[in-house]
Amino acid sequence: MTETAAFPLPTSFQTLLSMYGYFLPIMLYAVWSALAFWDLGRRQGPVPGGVILWLVLILVVPFFGALAYHLVGKSEIPRTLRIAMVGGGVGVYLLVLIAGRLMGGIT
Repeated sequence: MTETAAFPLPTSFQTLLSMYGYFLPIMLYAVWSALAFWDLGRRQGPVPGGVILWLVLILVVPFFGALAYHLVGKSEIPRTLRIAMVGGGVGVYLLVLIAGRLMGGIT
């Protein structure tokens, strides 16, 4: 006598999309934070209070602090590169979520 599963097991592609959906924000935060810390360390000028405020914001508000620094902070990284980095990261994450939703891997 064979038993059937009440819920079908996910395919390998669905599992991969689920893992990307889970780990991609963590990887984006790590990359954006590391780049923000590097940029803050290179800053020239007499404003250490502003640098400390950005460091605290990036550490206390994990994902959105680094995102805010790259969008509105006085970064020395060229604006087009910052927009491509942030927009590309968010765009790829949205594509993974949409593909996962359509394939049934992410609910």
